[in-house]
Amino acid sequence: MKKYLMVMAVLVVGITTMADEKTLEGSRLEETVISTENFETTVRNTAGNITIVTGEEIEKKGARNLVDALRVVPGIMAKNYYGDIAFDIGGYSSVHAGRNTIITYDGVRISAAEASSIPIEMIERIEVIPNGGGILYGDGASGGVINILSKNIYGKDSKKDYYGLLKVQYGSENSYKYGIFSGVKVSNNFNLKVNYSKDRNNSWRDDDNFGKLTSRQEEISIDGNYMFDTSDLKVKYTRNERYNADGGDLPEKDYEENREQTLWSSRNFYKTDDWYVNYRKNIDEKTEFLVYGNYYERDTINKKKEQKTGDYKKYYFKSQLKREYLDNNYYIIGVDYLEEEDKAYSAGKYTGKKSIKEDYGVFLMNEMRYDKFTFTQGVRYNSTNYDYYWKNQYPIPQDKQGTAGQQEYNNYALNLELKYDYSDSGMTYIKLARDFRTPLIKEMNYTVNASKLDSQTQHTLEVGLKDFIWETYFSASVFYKKTDGEIYYQGTDNPNDNEDYFPYYNMGDTRRIGVQLLSEQYFGKFTITETISYLHHKIVDSDFESRKNKEIPMVPNWKLGLGINYKYSENLDFNVDGVYYSKYFDSDDPENVRGKNCGGYATVDLSTNYRIGDLTLTGRINNIFDEKYEDYVGYWDNTRQYSPASGRTFTLGATYKF
Repeated sequence: MKKYLMVMAVLVVGITTMADEKTLEGSRLEETVISTENFETTVRNTAGNITIVTGEEIEKKGARNLVDALRVVPGIMAKNYYGDIAFDIGGYSSVHAGRNTIITYDGVRISAAEASSIPIEMIERIEVIPNGGGILYGDGASGGVINILSKNIYGKDSKKDYYGLLKVQYGSENSYKYGIFSGVKVSNNFNLKVNYSKDRNNSWRDDDNFGKLTSRQEEISIDGNYMFDTSDLKVKYTRNERYNADGGDLPEKDYEENREQTLWSSRNFYKTDDWYVNYRKNIDEKTEFLVYGNYYERDTINKKKEQKTGDYKKYYFKSQLKREYLDNNYYIIGVDYLEEEDKAYSAGKYTGKKSIKEDYGVFLMNEMRYDKFTFTQGVRYNSTNYDYYWKNQYPIPQDKQGTAGQQEYNNYALNLELKYDYSDSGMTYIKLARDFRTPLIKEMNYTVNASKLDSQTQHTLEVGLKDFIWETYFSASVFYKKTDGEIYYQGTDNPNDNEDYFPYYNMGDTRRIGVQLLSEQYFGKFTITETISYLHHKIVDSDFESRKNKEIPMVPNWKLGLGINYKYSENLDFNVDGVYYSKYFDSDDPENVRGKNCGGYATVDLSTNYRIGDLTLTGRINNIFDEKYEDYVGYWDNTRQYSPASGRTFTLGATYKF
């Protein structure tokens, strides 16, 4: 790892030495943010260590997916895992961390699997807010919010009568991607967009008995945006078909012998239909109204057995109103509803049983400004109801398997923020928050000894600072988080067979103390971005005495990031991104008995971007030093199990805008 850090250090020193011409770039403090209110505000007015990744930055780096786009962002781990992207903000243990992170797409809550299917070309920007979002979004904000915004969602369409882009991309293992993203101005008030993309990704892992590990995805979306005098209406439909073929985890001995081999594979087909409606209206100069709804359904088929294994539906509705009063003060009041339905299948047939989760929420935010001070308060109440069936699977007791269960939770979230603008460019803030998380359906119906899970609650204290001084933007925060009843899983063996099982339970109370820093300097043609994330974490209380005062598994203490952009000319950019993760315990080791020797790796990516009129050419090399590391490390069958990450890969792309 030292050689990577030395290379990056030499680059930084060289750039700083060459920087004899300082150019003030646009301050990131004034970048627009939607996540915190669903109404536009700025980074400066947000009490949080927020990071924004724009569509322009995504294009410059030739990012293939959200993992590439979020690689250097402080406080977040994004990785590929069995065809989906796993997100972890704030250290909630690897591939399961998404359950503690709210992901939204144009304001609607989505899962990590849904986020994995979004074409990167359709993203206008990504907003990452750690330690926040419980008032506006409710259940699951322990880690924070990742808000993904599609291009032109709020009526900011091109003035051209017809516009769009063509995209083609070719990469390692003969993988490819192409798509057309187009819009037409039907009238002065109505815009229509049609987007289509298709890709094929060949795995670097060896073939298995079913052939080559080739994943494919095809998506089409149609949306219309009608703009009235004081309002606009957006309706969107998306159809996605995705086939994932992934090599399975490898036992430690096999992994060390040949990390490319495939001992078993996962092959699944997903078909999704997604309807979205958004209506926004300016009632008067001081009042803005927003309502949107979403219907989403997903079918899952195990292609190895040609059996249907899943039928999931989601209904979501949200309405909120923002009203200004007195001088620059305002409040936001809203309600939301979420219903999830998951049908149970056995041997490809519907069992006649389904689990349903219903969640009702009401929330209120109020912001008052006096001179340089801003005081914000927020409160939310949620009622969550479950009707479900216990799994027909060990270790659920025989007398409970297949029987019905019910559960109800009543939770609340609180938020207090005080912001102080101490200069024209600088602000500091302090924030107190209480957030909660109720179980997912798959957690509720599969618990240790059919026990009832408690809600997970969290108390957070965060202090932060943002400023723009001497061509340098920086945002820093320190936080303390105490989580009660954290929901986790427990690996267990069935003495009657060779299978391994992972039911859920309340692991205990955990504590996280962290520091996050983002700094960006502008030296002539160079932009340098540094990120530092440190997290001290432990299980402070548990029913298992052996887990008290132990570190949370699969959570590194350090993440260091460095990004360098060199703008050689108006048409040509070069980028270097480097990331380092420190070591951690494997995912199934809350007792910390197997040694803290997982992780501890650094990767470096190179990319370039060349523009010729409306044509843009991109090139990208991921993991240029071919570092060997893992996306996941667990433990079962009496050995460590590894999900190997890909080594060095390349992609070449071309985009034409019209």
